Amino acid sequence: MTIIDFLKHGRENAICADVLAAAMVTTPRGLRRQIMLAREQGEIILYAPGGYGGYFLPNDDPEAAQREMQAFYHVQAARCKHGLAALAPVARKLGVPLGQLNFENEEF
Repeated sequence: MTIIDFLKHGRENAICADVLAAAMVTTPRGLRRQIMLAREQGEIILYAPGGYGGYFLPNDDPEAAQREMQAFYHVQAARCKHGLAALAPVARKLGVPLGQLNFENEEF
């Protein structure tokens, strides 16, 4: 079974990471790896933060799905922006232009 087999459609059916990892008999790190692999293969797996958050597939209703995907996009874009801001002083100190960071491997 793949991660997609465990997820349901719609934000209201989000499954928290701990419950999902236990259901898949994996660790939280293993869960994140499986989610990333599925996303790399083109699956749209959304995440909503918070007390009632968790992982889920886009809603079956196209308008609701659009809202869910936009919310996920905005949260992830903000996380990326803050992550790059955290890297900026280190990159400057290392002499690595931020526009030339290589995320495929750890070499500069």
